[in-house]
Amino acid sequence: MKAVTVKENQTVFDILVEQYGTCEALPEFLGNNPELENGPEAGQLDKESVSGRLTPEAMRAFRLDLPLRAGSTVRIDTDSKLIKTSVIKEIDTEVTTYTD
Repeated sequence: MKAVTVKENQTVFDILVEQYGTCEALPEFLGNNPELENGPEAGQLDKESVSGRLTPEAMRAFRLDLPLRAGSTVRIDTDSKLIKTSVIKEIDTEVTTYTD
């Protein structure tokens, strides 16, 4: 296993592409990282409020399509058979696709 620091605006899918070369590793990744959290900047509108207030962080459900907490650490199984080395060696930039 190796530890990887989450960059600003990185989603689970960004990390999967960057570290595994495929999103097929999602079940394995989630199993190795059960404590994943979305970042506070990924606030969601409170569905029960007409005021448009943001839902408090502690009340939000984790979402794969929103950024993870920047600076947090995730574990990558370096022995995984799901890693597509031919894909990840071609990636030469940060993978961060989320925009507000």
